[in-house]
Amino acid sequence: MKTYLSIIKIVPNFLAGDAISVGMILSNDKDYFIRFSNRKIRVAKSLVSDNKSFIDFFLTKIERKINEINDVNSRSNGLFEYPNRINSDYMRYLDNYNNNIIQFDPPKYVKEETNLDTFNKLFSLYVNKETELNILQKFNDLSQQSKLNVERKLIERVKDKVHTNIKFTDKILPTLYFNIDVDCIGLNGVFTGAKTVDFNQSEHTIQKEISNYYALTSMLENNHDKYGKANNFYIISDEPSVISSKQHKYWEKMKNAKKFNVIFSEESDMVAKKIEETNAGLFLSV
Repeated sequence: MKTYLSIIKIVPNFLAGDAISVGMILSNDKDYFIRFSNRKIRVAKSLVSDNKSFIDFFLTKIERKINEINDVNSRSNGLFEYPNRINSDYMRYLDNYNNNIIQFDPPKYVKEETNLDTFNKLFSLYVNKETELNILQKFNDLSQQSKLNVERKLIERVKDKVHTNIKFTDKILPTLYFNIDVDCIGLNGVFTGAKTVDFNQSEHTIQKEISNYYALTSMLENNHDKYGKANNFYIISDEPSVISSKQHKYWEKMKNAKKFNVIFSEESDMVAKKIEETNAGLFLSV
């Protein structure tokens, strides 16, 4: 049987021709291998303004389809063939269906047999290679990209309206027993503020940062008689890199918390809009 592979790409900007290889399918029309690079998916999604949920849905759909085929083939003992093969025609169908957001390269035929060793070697060559596009090199550091998002979409927009990049100490709040950095905070009827939290840190560090942020916001609410009001406190955090980690589970839990709104760094302009809507302003003597 002939072995072929197809590279799966996310296209942040179709008109510019930018594309990032995020996964690969290897098959001989009987055995199928599929894998995605979570790191490169995160990079690509950070560059896509819309359709992030569609990307997750579509990649999950194709992976589930291939696993379904493998499961049927493993139980058939060669007596039956799965009727809906993932071949070049099916790839073209998928390519048309996803509206240029996700691309499937035309199948490339390879001489090696379809097995895990071959797959790992080709995946490393085609997907996990260190340099692919300038766009990937530029945004490979997601932590740095998060900082750029916050600075560009939030801080630059509100720096003349509210307190930005402020370090709270006991000199600002005499009852404060710790120091904490906050991206921005303003007041007008209600508070509007945001703090960036990196959920790729140790679980202890994350919990400490959020606990201190909770304590700070509660002190401010009490000191300004705003406790129980519809205050707008945000945590800015991109998704942790390891999906099955404790950090990721904690991030998911925080997304459902009542005290804070958890948003991605690329959504930082939501905080700026809220500051503008509430006409929040300076209120601290610093």
